[in-house]
Amino acid sequence: MRLIAIGDSIVAGAGDPDHQGWIGRAIAGRRGITLYNLGVRRETSSDIAARWEAEVRPRLVDHEPMRIVVSFGLNDCNPADDGGPGVRVTPAETLKNAQAILTGAARLAPVLMVGPPPTAEPGVTVRAEALNDHLLALAQRLRTPFIDVFRPLAAGGVWQEEAAAWDGAHPGAAGYRQMAELVAAHPAWRTFVEAQD
Repeated sequence: MRLIAIGDSIVAGAGDPDHQGWIGRAIAGRRGITLYNLGVRRETSSDIAARWEAEVRPRLVDHEPMRIVVSFGLNDCNPADDGGPGVRVTPAETLKNAQAILTGAARLAPVLMVGPPPTAEPGVTVRAEALNDHLLALAQRLRTPFIDVFRPLAAGGVWQEEAAAWDGAHPGAAGYRQMAELVAAHPAWRTFVEAQD
């Protein structure tokens, strides 16, 4: 199986000293899965919407099962780059981008979405929680499996503690391990990676 991961620095595993991130840990030991990690640091949903298809298509094949996992949103919730009021991408625009990505990807392969995590910055975390709920509702409307990691990570504390100790957004190995365990234990993930075309 080929598993293509589309997203931001959380998908890329930024800050993980073991360079596995959550997705590498979620599929650890699964030699039959080839992972293509297309996570890019600082990218918003608008950036990802502009590039994802050109990067995914060359990795598609007919002779083995394909899966696409999508995860983004935290960078959209950060303050605007120009220092003015507002955020980098408005919630309405994020949802528009998410719908375009999810519907486009679903035409190529089965798709699953993982919601954004919390951060150590309270304002960004509040916005990310609201966006997580909107993304969940969109995924339900599109009948796309969705894994909500926000609340378990916020309640567990490890993710935010490690993020606060580094750059405010990215945890270390223990935080990514916690997220990987949440994802790997979710029924939607097990169905997603076990099912064969």
